[in-house]
Amino acid sequence: MLKDVSPVVKVFLASPGGRGKPFCGPGMINLLEAINETGNMRRAVESMQLSYSKGWKLLNSLEAWLMYPVTERQQGGSGGGKANLTEDGVAFLKKHRAFEADCEKAVRDIYDKYYSNE
Repeated sequence: MLKDVSPVVKVFLASPGGRGKPFCGPGMINLLEAINETGNMRRAVESMQLSYSKGWKLLNSLEAWLMYPVTERQQGGSGGGKANLTEDGVAFLKKHRAFEADCEKAVRDIYDKYYSNE
């Protein structure tokens, strides 16, 4: 096996109708997790050094593709706005993380098949 080498897997989901352009990748999943942790879109995007408008653009494109909302939103005011994942959003996030884990395992198995004798 190659010394100190392991495969790295980054999963991007793309729609054939979108000419292969990804609609969901590591950044989107990290954004969903940040929203889930902070309960606030502004804090979530700031933690990722992402613009507020870019964060909403990403979420809107994901929701358009999924055809269901992944966030519940409450506009700001004196106390600021809120954003939380919907039950469907939490389910999507869990499913996607499980999918990534399966992809990583498959790639490790393939890696071992080809590089175990090196």
